[in-house]
Amino acid sequence: MKTTLLTIAATCALLMFSFTTAKKPSMKTALKALEGFCNYVPSGNSVVNGDTASVQAFYMSSGEITNLQYKEFLYELEKNGEMEKLKIAAIDSLGWRTEFSYNERYSDYYHRHPAYAGYPVVNVSKEGAELFCEWLSQKYDSLSNGELKLSFRLPTHAEWMRAARGGNHNSVYTWGGPFLRNAKGNYLANFMALGAENITKNSETGELEVVSNLTISVAGDANDVTAPVLSYSPNDYGIHNMNGNVAEMISDGDYAVGGDWLSPGYDIRNESIKPFTQPNPTVGFRVVATYISTNNK
Repeated sequence: MKTTLLTIAATCALLMFSFTTAKKPSMKTALKALEGFCNYVPSGNSVVNGDTASVQAFYMSSGEITNLQYKEFLYELEKNGEMEKLKIAAIDSLGWRTEFSYNERYSDYYHRHPAYAGYPVVNVSKEGAELFCEWLSQKYDSLSNGELKLSFRLPTHAEWMRAARGGNHNSVYTWGGPFLRNAKGNYLANFMALGAENITKNSETGELEVVSNLTISVAGDANDVTAPVLSYSPNDYGIHNMNGNVAEMISDGDYAVGGDWLSPGYDIRNESIKPFTQPNPTVGFRVVATYISTNNK
């Protein structure tokens, strides 16, 4: 079983590269390519909304699915004439216009320019994400010549929470602590940074309020709204950006989890959820892989 799990992880690592490579993939190539696209999450309990569930072991992509990976999927749909699926999976780049007018330029460049290849794909539907997982399962089957069967899919909420919290069911953020900065003062995630200049106290109610004319800035000077999927330090399972950057779809609910680049710090907790019913620029996804069977040839 140990060899099988290593082989799963190794083959997952191939997904960091183009499937159109001229070199024929093999298990040996897969093992050499073990660079961490998928990370192993052991079985254990997961607490969601106060309910405890037992979760079987699975693999999860260490980052959100990127523009490059999703574009390769779309390219193959078009090449194979699967136009109905292509229509469902299409990126709605105009979705950038829904979140503040200054994002207009992203409608033109974010999903097309090579500079954003390693950034999380957004503005896609849940149906599109599920089709990507179906395609990924088929690509993996061809990579291993049918020797090892995996099912790629969106994570359940319990699986996502298991990966985010690890063995600490009381963890507020995926890094374990309750703070948004490390000891050096650096931010630990990509989110909407609000400072004292953005807060006012209502003289009538005594309540603190965010001023309505604030200027949005994401945490960290290097971020360009979203951040590359492998930004910031990974958690104990080697997984990046489970808090902030983009909220992530789950398989068993019409909501996304973990908060995003437009969320304030409180709203990027492990517990954070937001409605998700249509493509928008704050929601992306990552995949999990579960073992099905092996075929001995």
